[in-house]
Amino acid sequence: MDIISMLIFFIYSMMIFGILVYVSPILSALLMIIIPVAFLYIISDYVVSFFSISQFSYFGVHIYNLHILLFIWSAFIGVIAYAEMLTWYLLKGTQPKQVAQEPLAAKREQVKTPVSGLKDFFQKLYKILKGEKIKAKP
Repeated sequence: MDIISMLIFFIYSMMIFGILVYVSPILSALLMIIIPVAFLYIISDYVVSFFSISQFSYFGVHIYNLHILLFIWSAFIGVIAYAEMLTWYLLKGTQPKQVAQEPLAAKREQVKTPVSGLKDFFQKLYKILKGEKIKAKP
């Protein structure tokens, strides 16, 4: 096996894993795809030759660096999907619905405009990325 290839894949995996754990699963998923594609556009000849290096053969089937990259992607996509589902489930919470009626004046003050809806969306997204719980609407 080519030790340089394994070192490159190890550094790539540790970078994605670090971003997954310490920053955000969504950001790690984006970077996981963007980094190889960006390198493919920037230095396509070297990347194509790197992906076509045969690492080993198993019962006559050659395993190339591209197969190893796809294996890393599938493993991390599974971890990211599991983390997102678990985060959604834990942040969902169970809050009882409020039955009390609000006064008519309070309902008029809560008129939603497209700008306020977008502002609420980004505030919730920011809270989710920080790891805070968001309150579910009744």
